[in-house]
Amino acid sequence: MSFPTHRPRRLRRTEALRSMVRETRLTTAGLIYPMFVCPGKNVRQEVASMPNIFQQSADQIVEESREVESLGIPAVILFGLPETKDPRGASSLGSQGVVQRAIEGIRKAKLKLLVITDVCLCEYTDHGHCGVIEHGEVANDATLEILAQQALSHARAGADIVAPSDMMDGRVDAIRKMLDENRFENIAVLSYAAKYCSGFYGPFREAAQSAPQFGD
Repeated sequence: MSFPTHRPRRLRRTEALRSMVRETRLTTAGLIYPMFVCPGKNVRQEVASMPNIFQQSADQIVEESREVESLGIPAVILFGLPETKDPRGASSLGSQGVVQRAIEGIRKAKLKLLVITDVCLCEYTDHGHCGVIEHGEVANDATLEILAQQALSHARAGADIVAPSDMMDGRVDAIRKMLDENRFENIAVLSYAAKYCSGFYGPFREAAQSAPQFGD
């Protein structure tokens, strides 16, 4: 249907009309604040490529979370920068991991924030890839159990949502089964793994210290 029958300007005449029919509304209620957790205490190191974004120890994460809450932002997402890295990202699984300690700190502070955690291996592996490497390739199926265990450790620490950002086939199902088997059926899984070749990943890779050491 075209002009003159179709007149879209009818619904753009006034703010009241535009407000009623608009599809997208941008408010603080729809925002998630990313935070990068590192080892230690009283650590707050600015990311060179992202001014005013910091790599912070768990105690500093709690303090910034208070500010996030005061701004009306409802959620934070935590990325971990571990003390040690290895080929399988084992440091991501322990109860005393950097993300796990940050979750517990936010909970103890009784902040009214949704706590979301990034579930991936790239920050924790010494090669920077999102999965286990076998024979020079990322091994999809061998990675699923580790991702599921990582998500479970976040749930045990008090996360509201676990968010896999890797691109392993089947990891949402593996995580869901692991959570359900351990009585965390109310913990949500949020996949945000769609990725494209872009220079915009550069600053994030620096912040999360997760640049791949080889391969595509």
